[in-house]
Amino acid sequence: MDLKDLRYFIAAYESRRYSSASSALGTSPSNLSARMLKLERSLGELLFERKWRRMVPTEKGEELYVCAKQVIGALDDAERAFGPRSLPARSRS
Repeated sequence: MDLKDLRYFIAAYESRRYSSASSALGTSPSNLSARMLKLERSLGELLFERKWRRMVPTEKGEELYVCAKQVIGALDDAERAFGPRSLPARSRS
């Protein structure tokens, strides 16, 4: 599992549709679907029930969403606090 997978999972969870989530992420629905299948396999859990044109989170999907939001929220907080800043140039002695 990596952070990009969690971000993709959150988008899929919140939109409930691959097409909407993939548009928001700037990727294809097939790429998003493949990443969700990879995530499910790595966790050994079904995260979504696939219905016609929509996705319904399973109980494990609901649990992962809570955890994923906390992890991504903490990462976003850290990036805001310590994000890319230009370091002062070092003097050569």
